[in-house]
Order: sequence, then structure tokens, then C-alpha cells
Amino acid sequence: VAELMQFLLLKYQTKEPVPKAEMLTTVIKKYSNYFPMIFGKAHELMELIFGIALTDMDPDNHSYFFEDTLDLTYEGSLIDDQGMPQNCLLILILSMISIKGSCVPEEVLWEVLSAIGVCHFIYGNPRKLLTIDWVQRKYLEYWEVPNNAPPRYEFLWGPRAHSEKSPRVFSQAIQYHP
Repeated sequence: VAELMQFLLLKYQTKEPVPKAEMLTTVIKKYSNYFPMIFGKAHELMELIFGIALTDMDPDNHSYFFEDTLDLTYEGSLIDDQGMPQNCLLILILSMISIKGSCVPEEVLWEVLSAIGVCHFIYGNPRKLLTIDWVQRKYLEYWEVPNNAPPRYEFLWGPRAHSEKSPRVFSQAIQYHP
């Protein structure tokens, strides 16, 4: 699944359609009997993490095209240095914070992201993305919990996330929460 996702992300960056045959010969190879399961999981994670859906636009050849599935209210979208969208990942994190109350402990957040394999698909340093980049952009707040030794931290919604949220997108993200 991870190898197929990396392949799909490369194809997404070049905006090329992805034929099933190419996925089978390039990535899946000896696991072709498991293609439906592998492709299904990769497709689900692509949409969950990056907000990218794969649509079968050529049923005869099973050639898939990429579609951005998020309709966010703010101008522009979050794109990393590699041209990969990060909107869905942010919405997933904001959903986790809402589900847990008003904040989520850092260790819980990393545990959930690790369990669904998110950290493998974030280019660069995922800790920096969350604790520095998105904090500076005011999408997240990252606070030290008082009176803890060793120090513990938690994530909260930032002021920009509060002002730019889209109820439709947010409610869609919550249904994906593990």
C-alpha cells in the first residue's frame, strides 16, 4: 500500500492519468491477486490524508485520474514543497482535536497518525509541519501542559482554523476519524 501510494503521489505531481496496468507492472507485480485490496486501501488513504480521489475515467483500460476532493473556504490551499496538498491532513488533525474535546495530547495525535501510516507520506519533517509551520500559520496551537514532569504538550485549534473552517468539509473529515 505504501509503495503504491508513493507511486500515485508521483503521478499526481505530474498530473498524469494512472492506468491499472502500469500500477500492476510498476508497483504491485507479484501481488497482483491482491490488487483490489491494495488499491482500495491506497485510494482510501490518498483521500483521507491528501484530499485526492482517484476516478476511473476510462473503464475499458481502467485509467485513473486525480481529483481534489476538498472545497475549503479559505483562499489558496496548503501545499508542501513537493506540491502535495496538506488540507486533508490538517482537517483530520482538527477533527481529532474536536472529537477529543478542545485539545488532543501530542502523544495521542502521533499515535493515531502513526497507526494510519500518515507520517510515511509527509515530505520533510512531520513534527516541524505540525509544531512550527502550522502553528506559525495559526492553524494549530501547540501548548505545554502546566505542572508536568517531564513536559507534555497538546494541540488545539488555532485562530485561523476557527475563522476559515468549512462545516461541510469538516463533517466529512470526522466520518474518516479512526
